[in-house]
Amino acid sequence: MNNSIKGIVVTIVMLLSLNAVAQKKQVAKFQKTIAEAVKKAYPASVRMWGFDVQQNQRTSGQFSGVVVSADGYILTAAHTILPGKNYKVFFPDGRECIALALGKIENKETPGIPDVGMMKITDKGTWPFAEIGYSASLLKNEPCISISYPETLNQTLPTLRLGNIAEVKNEYGFIRSTCKMEPGDSGGPLFDYHGRVIGLHSAIDVSEDMNFEIPVDLYRRYWTALNSERLYTAFPEKVDEVKVDPLSLVLQKENKQKALHPDFDVPTLRNSCFSIKSVIKGKTQEINASLLNVKTSSGVKKQFLLSKNTMIGEEAQCYINGTAMPIKLIGKDQENDLVLFELEKHINGGIDLNISNRDTVGIEMGKLLYSIDPAGKVMRSVVGSSLFNLPKINSQPYLGAMVVYNSSPVQFSLIKEGSPAEKAGIKVGDELISINGKTIKKANEFAPEILKYWADDEVSFEWENPSGKMKKTFKLDGRGQSVFNHPAEKFEGGKSERRDGFNAVFTHDAAIKPNACGSPVFDWEGNFYGINIARFSRTTTVVIPKKTIIDFVLKIMQ
Repeated sequence: MNNSIKGIVVTIVMLLSLNAVAQKKQVAKFQKTIAEAVKKAYPASVRMWGFDVQQNQRTSGQFSGVVVSADGYILTAAHTILPGKNYKVFFPDGRECIALALGKIENKETPGIPDVGMMKITDKGTWPFAEIGYSASLLKNEPCISISYPETLNQTLPTLRLGNIAEVKNEYGFIRSTCKMEPGDSGGPLFDYHGRVIGLHSAIDVSEDMNFEIPVDLYRRYWTALNSERLYTAFPEKVDEVKVDPLSLVLQKENKQKALHPDFDVPTLRNSCFSIKSVIKGKTQEINASLLNVKTSSGVKKQFLLSKNTMIGEEAQCYINGTAMPIKLIGKDQENDLVLFELEKHINGGIDLNISNRDTVGIEMGKLLYSIDPAGKVMRSVVGSSLFNLPKINSQPYLGAMVVYNSSPVQFSLIKEGSPAEKAGIKVGDELISINGKTIKKANEFAPEILKYWADDEVSFEWENPSGKMKKTFKLDGRGQSVFNHPAEKFEGGKSERRDGFNAVFTHDAAIKPNACGSPVFDWEGNFYGINIARFSRTTTVVIPKKTIIDFVLKIMQ
């Protein structure tokens, strides 16, 4: 190679290196911008439901809102409130209070539009609040943040979603954003990247990018009118002045800069994700798996494939570049829905898992993440929550039997047709003796014992009837997927069948399909965060964190 060619090569390498450094700075700056906005916005994002202060009981489904003044004014969606009614308000810091619904605007000619509603906290105090922004100064593709409370998650803390402004104003007067929402999020705030309220969640369509927000300028314009406990079926005559956004020129300038639209040149991680095919109930099932490189305490290097247990059946094989490779099952973790395979042949690449360091990476809301599929496709997302427990609800096993309240001995009161209980021969009036050898003496011991198991678990029941003692071993069923007609239930790919019953998990807003679970999750610097374990809902994918994975691998290796 002559000197001139060497010089060109060196120059190219230097330029690539400088470009990579610049990209890292841009992403770091964007990450900091989002983190600062979340810090401002999060404390004022509230969960609410109707509340009878006389009876001290809940009277409605939950919805979201945002406090916008220290004395407790709350902005929400009109369709969530009734003027003059009381509502219980829950802050992320644990504080609770009562708020009164004030005015709302729902035009008679256009039901659901403009969906403007206001409330006021009636308890004395100084409350966390967010600054009100200006919807008139919004720009297409401007980053935006959603912080609200999806009802299906049923958590005391909100989840975060990151997106952009897809339409500043659509044909119905709404802002359209790519921050996904679902029931429970209604009335929740949409913030700009300065942490200011720019819109309130109103409605969705089937596509995950179709999320409609009430422009915050409508609340500014009708602030005085909304202070009355009244339903307006047309826009109020009393109009307040809406001033020009003092940051308008700054927003226009910043929106053109790379700092708000950085190129996420994610670190190259070769062969970190593969596909596993298996047979479940006679059908071929495909699921992703993460390739882990692990060094044992004796210094031996091993490779494992980690995936989602309930999505892998018999005859499991890993596919690499279209070629099947045999894999050996070495362990399962039913509680966390994990399964581990050993490879018969070494594969270059993978994720280096340091099992001596059990300290997990910091799970910080707003942290930028990405997932990788077997083809190397990258899907970006953001950490939506801190670690939390997701109770077993949808994943409860199905027996199809009920027992008489407070009965002892425990007597069956209902056996559903076609259920595992009926197929086993259990009948109404039969008396339960034991489940898997554990004596059940009282009716209140029955349900907690059944809830210890999962769908497809084998259980041995012993019971007594006029013919004598009976004993049968059979499998529990799953509860199946409920079918609803709401647009939030119609997203592409749908929900994972096993999507709850986890401890210490976190969420992100990537649209991971159920058969793409098992794939790895990293932060933008390439740090391994965990694996996608379930698509929970339209807004939420659940991640098993790195610490849980290390604990599982260590247990298997021991």
